[in-house]
Amino acid sequence: MKGASVGVDLGGTFAKIGLVAPDGRLLRVERLPTEVAKGPESFVVRVAAVLKGWRFDSLGLGLAGGVDAETGTLLFAPNLPGWKGFSFKKEFERLIGIRAVAENDANVAVWGGYVVGLKRKPRDVVGVTLGTGVGGGLVLDGKLYRGATGAAGELGHQVIRAGGVLCRCGRRGCLEAYAGTAAIQRAARRLMRRPPSPLTPKAVADAAAAGDAGARRVWDEVGTALGEGLANAVLLLNPDAILVVGGVARAGRLLLDPVRRVFAAQTFREPFAALALAAPADRDWGCVGAALLSREES
Repeated sequence: MKGASVGVDLGGTFAKIGLVAPDGRLLRVERLPTEVAKGPESFVVRVAAVLKGWRFDSLGLGLAGGVDAETGTLLFAPNLPGWKGFSFKKEFERLIGIRAVAENDANVAVWGGYVVGLKRKPRDVVGVTLGTGVGGGLVLDGKLYRGATGAAGELGHQVIRAGGVLCRCGRRGCLEAYAGTAAIQRAARRLMRRPPSPLTPKAVADAAAAGDAGARRVWDEVGTALGEGLANAVLLLNPDAILVVGGVARAGRLLLDPVRRVFAAQTFREPFAALALAAPADRDWGCVGAALLSREES
């Protein structure tokens, strides 16, 4: 399709490759094993093979780790050992001959939700991505905000419980340790009489929707923790809207109602008075956002 872009959402196990229309419609999606042991060069070659015959004008990548957006270089990646220091931008442009953009995966997911889900209407947005981990992204004055070193928006690693549960990052009490998938599983084992198997956020949400009191308490705990972390961000940045995306966000009101209760209990009311809380339906926001960001920056 003329004017289309490609978005690649790269994770430690597999990547999603999407062909995205200028209006954000996902026209085609392919899944590709990451095969970390084969190295980043092999990955780029395999993605290029998938893209043969596709018509597109730009390519964007959402990478699970720290990224130098200017050079497209992966700065750190816990789930991609040995890939640090590789410039995806340079290698894709060399191999495919088309402009490429590389960015942190949470940033591109938030950007996709902002452009398509919120239609760019709010100017200042705090976005949070909920899945295995808790990530975030900031849109300030209608633009993706990266910060001084490209690490802005790491909402999941703010401490909300001093000396609390050990997070995968090595610190204790991070928001991610209370609102990521592992936190949901831990709470389900503690609060549900018969935790579902397999124990996934969807299964816990289904149980809560069916009336399981323990499952409802799980979502109340998780949503409250999320609300506390987001309230900190609201007090710091005073945004127009909070954007919640990612697989865990599919829990809907089970997750968001406790967030709203935390917001309603804040004593400093002004930043929360007209704050919108949005969780647009999941649309592979990583692919969509990476593609749209590449289009924007080219």
